[in-house]
Amino acid sequence: MLPQQNSGPWRLAPLWIGCALIAALAVASCDKMPLVAPSGSTLTLIATSNVVPLDGATEIVAIVTEGTLTGGEENGTTAGGTPVHNGTVVTFTTTIGRIEPAEALTTAGRATARLIGDGRSGTALVTAFSGSATQSLEILVGAAAADFVAVTASPQSVPGTGGSSTITARVEDFDGNILAGVPVTFTTSAGTLSVTNATTNASGIATTVLSTTEEAIVTVTAGFASGEVTVLVKPRITVTITPPLQATVGVPASFTITPAEDAIVTDVVVDFGDGSDVSLGAITSATQTVHLFKSSGVKSVTATAFDSDGGQGTSATQVAVGPLQVNLSLSSATVQRGTQVVFTATPTPGALIERYVWNFGDGDSVETSGNQALKVYPTAGTRAVSVTAYPTGGGEPATAVSSITVVN
Repeated sequence: MLPQQNSGPWRLAPLWIGCALIAALAVASCDKMPLVAPSGSTLTLIATSNVVPLDGATEIVAIVTEGTLTGGEENGTTAGGTPVHNGTVVTFTTTIGRIEPAEALTTAGRATARLIGDGRSGTALVTAFSGSATQSLEILVGAAAADFVAVTASPQSVPGTGGSSTITARVEDFDGNILAGVPVTFTTSAGTLSVTNATTNASGIATTVLSTTEEAIVTVTAGFASGEVTVLVKPRITVTITPPLQATVGVPASFTITPAEDAIVTDVVVDFGDGSDVSLGAITSATQTVHLFKSSGVKSVTATAFDSDGGQGTSATQVAVGPLQVNLSLSSATVQRGTQVVFTATPTPGALIERYVWNFGDGDSVETSGNQALKVYPTAGTRAVSVTAYPTGGGEPATAVSSITVVN
């Protein structure tokens, strides 16, 4: 006969089995629940750097204590509080970038994660919490950290005909530290830029190239900070050329070359339009140059001035060059045979004559450097005489003719 279920040991068995089952479920549930900071704990949040490049990162440390942390945040001490149990879960969040890992476990009261930039600029609000303990801090990401932009141009000025200048921007934070990975924007009031958007390199520098033919102000912006530089355009180099009132083959022609008052001239080359030219070098005021034209006709004379940047300015004029002329005179048109005759050649005033060639009409000729020749005719008759004047430098010669009568 079986004992009754509601009496003796059999009556206690269901109760014992039920309690064991509940206890097992409770332990299993406790094993799965995360360990967080107990009520009344304090969480202190610090970062190794409060500035992060666009694609950079910084370490975030959460210090969790039971009680109040009264000091030593910089070195992570926990004066006034007891570190929470190892393995306490701390959760991290951010408004910009991402946190890795999003949850970290404490060791000696410290949990560590990293804030990693995601290409956006701004102020990241990083928050850490465990249980009821929480704290937030702000970290500047990318351009948000920029406080000062130093802008330079090289060269500071371009030639009057236009040129290029390299624009360099250095971005710094509030403490004067360079900022890498910061996006910057370039704008200009004139000309064109090779790059309008760039990111600072490891040295905190970004560059672009300005091409302009007029004065330009280049502005560089990084976040709320900006800087600018002015690129000047040198005055266009100019030069004037003043020709002589008249020009003749063999006669020195004087030209006056005058550079602009504010021009810094390194050389002036004058082309006389007849295949010859002359370099005047660096001139600062009106300068004269003399030229002997070798041929007659209209000549186009140009003066080209150069500056140290390779810029140049040109002035041109036309000059009508007349032919060399010479007159022949005799001491007497009729002479006794055996009498000395003086022949005189008179060239264009101012002409430089290298030599004269005389033909006396009787088969006799002579060459002289002076403008006179002597002749004694031994026989009577009428003679056709001539003289040819050859200008210095090999220019076009001039010839004059006359006649003489020799009588017995």
